[in-house]
Amino acid sequence: MKNSTAVFSILLIALLFYWSYHSLMPGVDKDNAQDASNFSVARAMVHVEKIAESPHAVGFPAHKTVQDYLVEELRKLGLNPEIQHGRALGDWGNYSRTENILARIGNSQNGKALLLLSHYDSSPHSSPGASDAGSGVATILEGLRAFLQTKPKIENDILVLFTDAEELGLNGAEVFVRHHPWAEDVGLVLNFEARGSGGPSYMLIETNSGNKNLIRGFAEAGVHYPVGNSLAYSIYKMLPNDTDLTVFREDGNIDGFNFAFIDDHFDYHSALDTPERLDPSTLAHQGSYLMPLLRYFSQADLESLKSEEDLVYLNVPLFKLVSYPFSWAWPMVILGILAFFALLLHGRKIGVLSLKKIAIGFLAAL
Repeated sequence: MKNSTAVFSILLIALLFYWSYHSLMPGVDKDNAQDASNFSVARAMVHVEKIAESPHAVGFPAHKTVQDYLVEELRKLGLNPEIQHGRALGDWGNYSRTENILARIGNSQNGKALLLLSHYDSSPHSSPGASDAGSGVATILEGLRAFLQTKPKIENDILVLFTDAEELGLNGAEVFVRHHPWAEDVGLVLNFEARGSGGPSYMLIETNSGNKNLIRGFAEAGVHYPVGNSLAYSIYKMLPNDTDLTVFREDGNIDGFNFAFIDDHFDYHSALDTPERLDPSTLAHQGSYLMPLLRYFSQADLESLKSEEDLVYLNVPLFKLVSYPFSWAWPMVILGILAFFALLLHGRKIGVLSLKKIAIGFLAAL
């Protein structure tokens, strides 16, 4: 009886572990392409393949080719793209020219605008830039195409910004935030990035104040596959990397969401960052973030996103994104400790736990 219980417990834990990971990402629905209003991974991959034909860092011959391609694709969406020229000394001491690609949907002077952000230059380390950040640019192009097919009612202007020279020190973002008049209109940023070529895309919130209203808005938008937790952002801040969104937060006091994947990190900034190595499920995951958030925040009040209150948040299977006030943290810790000791006392009372084995368990934890 004891052995069967142990085997059942191990199988149950293994099943829950598999389910918790498997439920993080959507599958790739090949039939999605049949409906023009759906985000299609196949259509997005066409953009990735075109962008990542060869390395296209600032100064590389293919840089202009990619720029021309993106401008033409924005025109196909009925937009009127423009190039912002500038120069900047980036965060990493690299001085460069930048040629940001911008477009705007709507011409409202009331309220704040939603900005869709990614960068189109590749790393100068021989990288074709399929994931970093061709995937982000492709997600925005395909997401916008599908969104506009529905002829949506838009309350807020939508800005598109493909920054340049991100890989040299976030230079393009700096040029936009400091010098372009549209920067004053931005109320929220959705930034799509990569630090690998596969795996789930993690949602990170960057804000100078509390995250309460951003979390509430994210939950109300109805994202089906949220992956993120409060701890992840703390770890992210310890890494030697920033994104364009950092410039918006630090220089413009503009809040936003980062969406980035990190599996197969050995492909990052290398010649292995090719379309063939980009996981289609990961691209589908990026699209599953963009579409509901684009629908929601194109109509939400972007003037009232600032908050003084922080929420702790995490993704849980079935419940999606769960959050609670930061002030609950210590009471929950105390309750957990009390429940643990109650379990120990009960185990001792019925004779199934021994002090010796409990102590050995604590040594293993150390």
